[in-house]
Amino acid sequence: MGIANQLLLATLTLACAAPSLHAEEKTLRLYNWADYFAEDTLSTFTAETGIKVIYDVMDGSETLEAKMLAGGSGYDLIFPGDTVSERLMRAHSLMPLDQAKLTAVDDIEPGLQKLRSQYEFSRKATVPYTWGTIGLTYNAEQIKQRLLDAPVNSLDMLFKPELAAKFADCGISMIDSPDEVLAVVLNYLGREPRSAKPEDLAAASDLLMKLRPYIRKFQSQPVTDLVNGNLCLSLGYSGDMTQAQRTSDSAGKRTSFQYRIPREGTTVWMDTMAIPVDAKHPEYAYAFINFVMRPENMAAISNFTGYPTSNAKARPSVDAAMRNNPDIYLDEATYARLIPGKDIPQADMRARMRTWTKFKTATAK
Repeated sequence: MGIANQLLLATLTLACAAPSLHAEEKTLRLYNWADYFAEDTLSTFTAETGIKVIYDVMDGSETLEAKMLAGGSGYDLIFPGDTVSERLMRAHSLMPLDQAKLTAVDDIEPGLQKLRSQYEFSRKATVPYTWGTIGLTYNAEQIKQRLLDAPVNSLDMLFKPELAAKFADCGISMIDSPDEVLAVVLNYLGREPRSAKPEDLAAASDLLMKLRPYIRKFQSQPVTDLVNGNLCLSLGYSGDMTQAQRTSDSAGKRTSFQYRIPREGTTVWMDTMAIPVDAKHPEYAYAFINFVMRPENMAAISNFTGYPTSNAKARPSVDAAMRNNPDIYLDEATYARLIPGKDIPQADMRARMRTWTKFKTATAK
């Protein structure tokens, strides 16, 4: 065979082989919040399975929901919050999970199992990932200086204007999450947490407007301001305390941050793992879910993110400061005081949003 013919044959061989090689490449495309795995979660998964991970960062739940409802997102695995996953499953955007392909669903924290049973549509299409509550994170020394016997385990500390006034000078923030804050407020007032009745929202508005002069910031990430001393009290996510304490310790500061679940009750949230109905590689998604749900991997994620994870068997390997904190890892009585998320009608959501906007945009004196 001549040289020219040999080159032609080699070229044809490579051309024919290229599609085959490309088809054999195993790739999982997932969509999740930033920094929401342990540092080696993805690399270890790839080393073990040979499946490459393309990790797209989510900038908001609304963006995730819009992508899924539009279809054709290209993702194999997504991480929606509990109420988002409920709406997505109701819209047939998620794939019902084959329980026989999941290896650790029986290891989910019993309290979370009870909570997820309340999600009519999504409970068969999701696996809980991380979770937490809304409560009070505070600088222990600054609070003690201003009120020696502050009711740190009660929403009175924030929702009674005469008490909130005592902490206004060192800074109070509130999570910028209308539905969650209104649920906490309405529950505190003895009303239905997800109500949109005019009389209920009027009562919530009355309480919030009395607090407005003392609220310095509305934000969902208060950690930096807490560590820098710009805030001493925050109504927000349970993970804020862990992250603030770690940041403070690494900076050599002697600040003690505490977190309390209000005795009156509060909201609970779960981020979940779900497979879009049009996922190209659901088998890779199942492999990743099972990998993440191993106790050692869940514990590593919890230790890195500062949030408890769903696998009960992971708890012994979680940092002692978290696993021994009864306001982070909860007992049965505390679980009973939690308010699960709810997919409420759009008209009700708009009414609640109007109440929140009035409060948030009011001038702080």
